[in-house]
Amino acid sequence: MEWPNRRAILQTRSRCKNCQTELILIDIIPVFSFLLLGGKCRKCKAHIAQAHLFTELMAMLIALASVFVFSGWLQVVCALFGWTLLFGSLVDLRLRILPDGITIGLIIAGLIIISWIGGLEFFWLGLFGTIIGFGAFYLLAKLYQLLRGREGLGLGDAKLLAAGGAWLGPFALSWVVLLACFFAITSLLILRLVQQKPIKSDTALSFGPALSLAIFILWLWSGRDGVTIHLL
Repeated sequence: MEWPNRRAILQTRSRCKNCQTELILIDIIPVFSFLLLGGKCRKCKAHIAQAHLFTELMAMLIALASVFVFSGWLQVVCALFGWTLLFGSLVDLRLRILPDGITIGLIIAGLIIISWIGGLEFFWLGLFGTIIGFGAFYLLAKLYQLLRGREGLGLGDAKLLAAGGAWLGPFALSWVVLLACFFAITSLLILRLVQQKPIKSDTALSFGPALSLAIFILWLWSGRDGVTIHLL
């Protein structure tokens, strides 16, 4: 698997992977098209991966949560934040990388947003959270590599935790890591039950999705009054 050709994405319309039929409006309405077409291509009847339906449902859930928790312009901010985390998670699941464009972009955006909300005080808290988030995972990754002789935690995860620190502040980072570990362990147990394979010490797992879910849940929790962001 490789990173898709971004120029081709911008210059060409979406097509069926099986028959190359160009997709029209009826084929690309989120969730509705999948259900209407029975999860199959309109022309060749090839099955559409259920991952597409899952992604569309998650994107809709993010939008609904954003509208329910926040008000005004923060609804848009929250939705864009969640969709970016979702995209990064999908890339990490597929390619085992977290692109810098996502992680660093989220760090910059987080510092701007919380500064707009809470002024200079929130900016310094966000910056402090960014430094602690990256530093903690960077040191952990180097320590693991020193002790085990192989990479166990990528720098993409460190940058993503730094983004969490930028959006939530330093005091939320322990909760982010705790929740992310819970989600990761739960997914491993589910994977074991589904695939009937034992979990080994070298079992690889993309940690980005668990981190992203933890960060977004805590972001929603921080704005639970629907108006104001309270850094944890």
